[in-house]
Amino acid sequence: MKLSEIFQSIQGEGVNAGKKSVFIRTSLCNLTCSWCDTKYTWDWENYDYNTEVKDISIDSIKKELKKFSAKNIIITGGEPLLQQQDLYSLLSSLNRTYFVEIETNGTIYPLKKLIPLIDQWNVSPKTSNSNNILKKCEINNCYRFFQKQSNAYFKFVVENSKDISEIQKIVDRYQLEKSKIILMPQASTKEELIEMKPSIQSYAKNNGFQFTSRLHVMKWGNMRGR
Repeated sequence: MKLSEIFQSIQGEGVNAGKKSVFIRTSLCNLTCSWCDTKYTWDWENYDYNTEVKDISIDSIKKELKKFSAKNIIITGGEPLLQQQDLYSLLSSLNRTYFVEIETNGTIYPLKKLIPLIDQWNVSPKTSNSNNILKKCEINNCYRFFQKQSNAYFKFVVENSKDISEIQKIVDRYQLEKSKIILMPQASTKEELIEMKPSIQSYAKNNGFQFTSRLHVMKWGNMRGR
């Protein structure tokens, strides 16, 4: 697989925030979010591909996993579903010994054989604040697939109140369950999080959504591998 890094930390976001986890960060992405905090997985104008992308065998990944005590795996990126066949090979060989979360931007349909191996989908639909072409984000209509999955959550990055109406339109268009919607501040430092938390927490409460902070940012800032 083409990977950026493997490390143990805590899940900093969403419903499992605080849970000790092993992160498998894949390289490559099909989107270009302006606020992305892992641009070293895809931004080859500013990062060196040969330095950042590591071709690691499935057996080597399994050996690396054994070094860590956590039994929660978070597969993130980049966009993990660009490497689905390799993901299937890895996860099917682990014999369900881990709780597996995949963090995806929701633009790619999962392989049918991969779906039973995933315990939780953390889907991050993009809004205008990402500076992506939004038609590209919704072109495959994948949100409707994830909407039908009982183990899928939708995490939106929020910068200000203008984002809320856009998020609501996506929620209405795809009939997303409000209890599965999570709002998260667009912040890469502890100071930014502290400043943004009250307003976004209020947006979430007033609209019937969940709120998540970013525990790893509160503790380590934007430090890589944390």
